[in-house]
Amino acid sequence: MLSPPAMKLVHNHLLINPADVVLGREQDGYQDLRQRIRSAIFWSLVHEPATYSSSYVFTDFQTNNHLGEKVMKEYAKCAKDRDTVYIPIVLTCDLDTNLTRCEAPDRAHSGKLVDKQLLRKFRNHTELYSFHHDYATLELDVSTLSAADAAKQILRHVLNLAPELSVHVISPVPL
Repeated sequence: MLSPPAMKLVHNHLLINPADVVLGREQDGYQDLRQRIRSAIFWSLVHEPATYSSSYVFTDFQTNNHLGEKVMKEYAKCAKDRDTVYIPIVLTCDLDTNLTRCEAPDRAHSGKLVDKQLLRKFRNHTELYSFHHDYATLELDVSTLSAADAAKQILRHVLNLAPELSVHVISPVPL
């Protein structure tokens, strides 16, 4: 893994939950509010020198539609404006694994999806955003991978594209 000052995780619910407190997901202005929250974070990443010594990992779930494309372009623009590489990682898993993980006790507390019917609806009627085979994209099926094994594959991919991060690797496990 990478040392904490070098890598920071920005979980998508850190950006979603504040918007959910103000507006319901189906209300007018909800997506606009979410975009303004992202913009504030991205502005700081681009313009605040204190952020430059870290790399940032954002989690997100976007659909393959106009809104999903727009959001993903915001992430890419932030990386470009920071003069850093943008490395999309797409994690997938089979339905049974997804349903089992949906039952994890910590999910509801963090605002994650726990409704199995809604999960099935998303999986049956929603297409994930596609990066159109961008060379930097890693698509990884984590159905049978442990978190540690998935992390190793992701780290290997990231270090291949951003070798300068290797000085921050603290993992005792061989990659």
